[in-house]
Amino acid sequence: MSNTASGLGSLESAVMAVLWAAGRPVSVREVVEGLADREPAYTTISTVLENLRRKGWVDRERTGRLWFYRALRDRASHAADRMHGALDDSGDPRVALLRFVDRMDPDDLDVLRGLLADVPRTEDP
Repeated sequence: MSNTASGLGSLESAVMAVLWAAGRPVSVREVVEGLADREPAYTTISTVLENLRRKGWVDRERTGRLWFYRALRDRASHAADRMHGALDDSGDPRVALLRFVDRMDPDDLDVLRGLLADVPRTEDP
């Protein structure tokens, strides 16, 4: 599944990864430095952060002359949204889930079993 399908483009996803890793509000300059391997322009990252703010992914606060941005959604929520999107796109969520579970690491599978054991069963209609 592409990042675009999850509501984020490639650069937006990279910017969010910097914000999530920081765990605190960061300036545009800090985001640029966190993306040094991409060599992005300051103005490009500033625009991306504003787009993310308009989409509801980040918030900003002004300190002196600088804006500081922080993620409004955590990485786990974003991953859950992507998984829901992948299931929706699969054409057959049951088969997709079965294949996903079949390929899971045994430790992750134990975590899933524990989580499912805690979920109350619903009555069939």
